[in-house]
Amino acid sequence: MTTFTFVAGVSPRTGSAQDFSMPMIQIAPDFAMSNLNRELLDRRNAAQNDDNTNTSNAPAPLQLDRSVLRFTPDQGRRAENMQGFLSQIRESDPEGAAKLEAIFASADVMTMIADAMTSMGMDANNVADAYAVWWISSYQASQGSAKTPPRRQYQAVRQQSEGALLSSKAMASASEAEKQQFAEAYLLQAALIDSGVQEMQPNPAQLDALKTAVKKGALASGLDLDRMILTDKGFLAN
Repeated sequence: MTTFTFVAGVSPRTGSAQDFSMPMIQIAPDFAMSNLNRELLDRRNAAQNDDNTNTSNAPAPLQLDRSVLRFTPDQGRRAENMQGFLSQIRESDPEGAAKLEAIFASADVMTMIADAMTSMGMDANNVADAYAVWWISSYQASQGSAKTPPRRQYQAVRQQSEGALLSSKAMASASEAEKQQFAEAYLLQAALIDSGVQEMQPNPAQLDALKTAVKKGALASGLDLDRMILTDKGFLAN
């Protein structure tokens, strides 16, 4: 997944590393992102506390059918989602947004992302898979790493994401449009992050600024990347 290089050169940049900014896509509050992130943290903490017998804060057992995680993509909605993505970038980086818009016009970006995900056994039309890809991309960026984690780690994080989403009431009422918006926003964000990490490898100061920006953006959604570690069992508390 860290080979989403089709947006290389588009990542927001300034002359000063201290002024570096990375636009982080925020999902609508009614999609219960804060609840999801708390559930994921609970699961990580539970995995670390083998002697903990208090399960009062543990996520509820799976209640929803896995089919609720999938959606049928609509091209009209996709165009709207991509324009919304560009609008957010345009606020802080008009030049970068213009370059990215040209890429969107000349290439089927979402199909490229979907093909890259297939190699890891992931589905671009599944909200749990999309969140897992973003989560891993964000974590790798927070480490300044351009390496692609092994397939087994993607699958482990996919299971964590799926479990939390299936125990979220928001998923039961999420519309096709909301699920598609959720997935595509996170996948485009992951692509932008991955491209930024690739591009900044020769520039330690800019890479450090990118790491800080990604961690700050994730923390705004309740995900503290400094408090976790990626393993073959998924994310565990660090």
